[in-house]
Amino acid sequence: MWTYYRDVTLYTLAITLLTSFASAAMYDSFGAWLFNAVLVFGVFGTGLGVLAFNYFQRAQYYMYHNLGFTKSHLIMRTWLVNGIIAIVLMALIGVLR
Repeated sequence: MWTYYRDVTLYTLAITLLTSFASAAMYDSFGAWLFNAVLVFGVFGTGLGVLAFNYFQRAQYYMYHNLGFTKSHLIMRTWLVNGIIAIVLMALIGVLR
């Protein structure tokens, strides 16, 4: 299960960093840019990471199914963990600003 989380989160981080660096000129401060990057990571990043995993590593879903994990269980658990991480990071950014 953690292998799935790691793979999806690596795709998520790559997508988040690419979109955040592309939009970096729109923000006046580093804090606002970082807050936006964490927001994209928590809301959209996991879904896009799942799509990337589905495109590049679709055959691995059979392995997880044989281990007793459904696709929806894996996706919801990954979204939950990344959502909690994003909420904690946004709270830290809010306190530090």
